[in-house]
Amino acid sequence: MKKFHDKNIILPLSPFYALPKMGQFLDIDLRIKRDDLLPVSGGGNKLRKVVRIFHEANRKGCNAVVTTGGVQSNHARVVALLAARHGWRCKLVLHGSPSALNHPAGNTFLMCLAGAEVVVFSPEKVAVAMEKAMHDFCDQGCIPYEIPGGGHSLEGAMSYVAAIRELEEQCRNDQWRPEWIIHASGTGTTQAGIIAGLESIGWQTRVVGISVARKNPRGTDIIEQSCMELRQHLKLNGAAVQPVDFRDNWIDGGYEKAGQNVFAVIRMAATMEGVILDPTYTGKAFCALIDLVRSGGIKKGARVLFWHTGGLMNLLASNYIADILQI
Repeated sequence: MKKFHDKNIILPLSPFYALPKMGQFLDIDLRIKRDDLLPVSGGGNKLRKVVRIFHEANRKGCNAVVTTGGVQSNHARVVALLAARHGWRCKLVLHGSPSALNHPAGNTFLMCLAGAEVVVFSPEKVAVAMEKAMHDFCDQGCIPYEIPGGGHSLEGAMSYVAAIRELEEQCRNDQWRPEWIIHASGTGTTQAGIIAGLESIGWQTRVVGISVARKNPRGTDIIEQSCMELRQHLKLNGAAVQPVDFRDNWIDGGYEKAGQNVFAVIRMAATMEGVILDPTYTGKAFCALIDLVRSGGIKKGARVLFWHTGGLMNLLASNYIADILQI
């Protein structure tokens, strides 16, 4: 088995630029941070997390990975592609409909194409299947590393502390600083990392995580726990603590479900700025951004950053394509 080396993937700064037409439409100073364009097929926030997690797995001498997620998991797709790149064995224990493997599309297609072993179980059976996969790898002479779903770990969250320092450099060059950061929030480590990262550089930027599925208070509690772990790890005892702002008003029926408002926003972003959103993650988050401006929650003229966390593969595999295109 090949070992993973840091030099194999060095993530560049993801693009950061203004969205002038949508900013003018909303009467705000709007910019975007495009993690969807990071350089592994499909990009996204999960790439930042998984690269850092693979570094940790390599440090421990591992050469195989096991993880979980939904059948259209961006996280599982990234794990499969990085495992293939570095010659590691990979087993993905997904939850959802087993029929997804009959005609794989989007993320599931890329997982299979990358050579990962993909199995699908009902959610209550995933933990047992994960444990079995780890034991099986050990029996076969591998040294496996178990990655939590969504990269929900200290290493995963730390990737977004680093991302904030990247953003700080880009903002310094642009002589601009956001008053607000809006992004899609799933397992919570992206939001926790952004919050802790801002605390570490002393910015008072407000962060609003838009839930893609979880409801409060559970969603907020999980992010707060991750923030506390990060503050302890980073020794941020003297830093000003930012409250967690996790909003579940735009869930739209649950994970992978969306309605006409989200479809309209996806069309708007594509036609006005050439930015591709999706109905599972970023479409909901951008819909929330627009609603917050229109309701006065975000004031006219405010400096707002939309952090694009990815989702192209979710769009391409969506059951809503006809609805989005209005055909």
